[in-house]
Amino acid sequence: MSVREALAPGTVLVAAVHPGKRALRKADRERIVESTAARVIDSLDLDTQTAAEHGNENRWDYLLGTSQAGLPLIAVEVHPANTGEVKVLIAKKRAAEAVLRSALEPGQTVKRWYWIASGKTVITRNTPEARMLDAAGIRLVGSQLHLMRDS
Repeated sequence: MSVREALAPGTVLVAAVHPGKRALRKADRERIVESTAARVIDSLDLDTQTAAEHGNENRWDYLLGTSQAGLPLIAVEVHPANTGEVKVLIAKKRAAEAVLRSALEPGQTVKRWYWIASGKTVITRNTPEARMLDAAGIRLVGSQLHLMRDS
């Protein structure tokens, strides 16, 4: 499903949807690796589009429509993966969910929230920070997100 299809028609965000990964900053495009089974259909720079209204609040980076059957709509944040940033990422997700509640068509939801490390990842499994991320529904994927049929 595409981001454009998931958004309510009257939402101002619709005009900011771009084909493929074009809404992503150039450096971030390479962090999302597509496969023959799963591609990015379209993208939205949610951070930029909500900056005017939400100023210095925590804002999530991107919303992607994918060809993955089980994950048609995903959210991606490129951010340093330090233990002190976990609460920031959780706040970003909550803020994005609040924005998307009124922007998405009824019944549409983000199926998965991914955190891509912009540098070295210092958060490891079985740490309190990893448990916090799991509880918040955020997956830390390292320096790249590999889209596959069953990601």
